[in-house]
Amino acid sequence: MKIIQVHSKLNIYLILFVLLLVIVLPSSTAKISCSKVSNALKKNKSVEYNDLKKCLESFPFNAKLATETVDAVLHFLSSYYVFFDRAKEDPPSGLTYQPVDLKNELSSLRKKQFNSDYDFSVLDDTVDSSNKDCEVIEIGGKPALQAIIDFANDTIQYSKDLNVRFNMALAPSQQSFPGQFFQQFTLREDLPKTSSIKYNLTCPKKGSVNFERKWNITFHHGFGGFSFNCLEQNNQTAFSLNDNSASSDKVTKLTSRDKITNSTLNNEPKIAHAQKLDGGSLYLLNDGSKTGVVVISEEKVTDENGLKNDFQKLKNNGTKKIILDMSNNPGGAITLSLFLTSLLFSSKQPNSFPTDIMINDFTIPKIEKNLKANSTDDNDVYNPNFFLSFPSGSPFNSSSEFIGTRKNRTSNLYLNTLMPNEKKLLENVSFPWTSDDIIIITNGFCASACALITLYLSEIHKVRTIAVGGLFDNQMSFSTYPGGQVTSPEEIAGFAGDNITDVPGINPLSLTIREAYSFDENNNIKDVLEYSFKPADCRIYYDEKNVVDSSLLWLEASKILNNEVKC
Repeated sequence: MKIIQVHSKLNIYLILFVLLLVIVLPSSTAKISCSKVSNALKKNKSVEYNDLKKCLESFPFNAKLATETVDAVLHFLSSYYVFFDRAKEDPPSGLTYQPVDLKNELSSLRKKQFNSDYDFSVLDDTVDSSNKDCEVIEIGGKPALQAIIDFANDTIQYSKDLNVRFNMALAPSQQSFPGQFFQQFTLREDLPKTSSIKYNLTCPKKGSVNFERKWNITFHHGFGGFSFNCLEQNNQTAFSLNDNSASSDKVTKLTSRDKITNSTLNNEPKIAHAQKLDGGSLYLLNDGSKTGVVVISEEKVTDENGLKNDFQKLKNNGTKKIILDMSNNPGGAITLSLFLTSLLFSSKQPNSFPTDIMINDFTIPKIEKNLKANSTDDNDVYNPNFFLSFPSGSPFNSSSEFIGTRKNRTSNLYLNTLMPNEKKLLENVSFPWTSDDIIIITNGFCASACALITLYLSEIHKVRTIAVGGLFDNQMSFSTYPGGQVTSPEEIAGFAGDNITDVPGINPLSLTIREAYSFDENNNIKDVLEYSFKPADCRIYYDEKNVVDSSLLWLEASKILNNEVKC
């Protein structure tokens, strides 16, 4: 069962799948259904909705595993999750989400009796070319717009801004982007409540059209509890109705979305109004404005030299203005945000947003040991040697400087540092552009490191921002979950020396362990970025043309950038 959905920050959301399952079907019915599912998977065929539902509903409940899971999750969240206390507070103006008292919610699970639940991936609604240019009027008996809004509100947890969630319910403008985050209305990760959806369309040639689409359910790989209970291995049925048969396998990755996305959305994005300079990430608009476009779809440490070369190419081409398109960006390496801001402007401290972590009694000795031993582990969040004090950017001289007073159970504020190779790449770099020559455009899903980059350029260097899509005539975020760091229980437990090393069973858990703060020109801390509404300066809306051709959006952005039109 999915017991917690707390979209936090960075490119991982807090989502916990717990196998708390009760037998609700006779064993013969369950075995028949699971056998059908198993045979379909072996033949790489689609699974019938009702067969899968009956099979999944037959999985046995493991009370011991359930209790151990709740206890472990509560331990990790209360010890490391930086928003553990903040999550229960009401959202600030501009953001929409349901506050969650994590301690109470988790504790209440011990008292509940569960019906069967599922952890699986459901794939796409097939595309019918004859429906091109049709307008969807109703979905499931509701006005289409309201149906998508309700779905975005009730189901999508990746952003605290409804506008961003609305975009994510639909298809992205960059169709080569993996479908993990977009087109969620038709690419489901949970078993839908019904086996099909009814649509009402109005079409230019066909008039009013009604049809019903059934879900097409397939698996790229069997996994976890499903594999254990349903798939026949070595000619023996792994399915069992024994109360103690819950699997302890770990879920690593659900890849079925990638498979369907490659088969349905892998057409190259249409770029009709710009000249490609470099492999799909660098363009020059053909509107005569000498405006370049840099598309940044993720933050990889291996991209640093490429980014530098991209801006150098634009400089060599006489580019006067730059559009940074950072739509559909799930984030990546935090240090790339430091590198990009330093590349375009200055590496003067502070050159990033400060962060902090939760401090526990058992983590203090680890911090002291790492500092004293001059540890070289740059991945360890309890190693002060690889962080700098805020706002000076100076190294920490003692563990107490890093730990601080533990106000709000957190450490002192600190900054990330550029790596030696990054500093070398920044030597003798000079670009002609100022903040007035650059504009950022995103569809709101600019997450994690991407959010830190765009927010820093906007707040500190006053670069203008454009949000695309969303709901009409209201303010919209241009970034989502601007965190400091997300990790797994296993990794954080290893760094902290925790006696509890992971969550048991088939329960992948990710949690935010660092939070980032905004600050003013006097280096005074203002807000926790994750719980701050930061709307874009300008809005552009999707239409039937620019949703499939990003260069049309760039042309609109160029007009704003060159002051031809106002926001």
